[in-house]
Amino acid sequence: MSDYQREWQQYKRRRNQFWLVFASYIPVCLAVTLVSIKLFRTLTPAFVVAFFWMGLFAFTGIRAQMCRSPRCGKWFAAKWWYNLGFLARRCVHCGLPKYSN
Repeated sequence: MSDYQREWQQYKRRRNQFWLVFASYIPVCLAVTLVSIKLFRTLTPAFVVAFFWMGLFAFTGIRAQMCRSPRCGKWFAAKWWYNLGFLARRCVHCGLPKYSN
């Protein structure tokens, strides 16, 4: 049996980056809003950061979803017509359980 730990660590890193971006959206936008109002008396920097963060959220989400199965090399949680996302417990193509060796 092959050892897939490196691939699973990469998946976990991408998943954790997604959740970090998700959880930090409101605190970061709030902080930038308060600073921009205090220093510049405008909300423009806050809107720029908010739109940038939404793009970062989309990028990290897509990147996390596009992880491939270590065994078969196809997308772990998706086929062309459906996507299980983070809820997939095993590869939808080869049946490899998540985080298994």
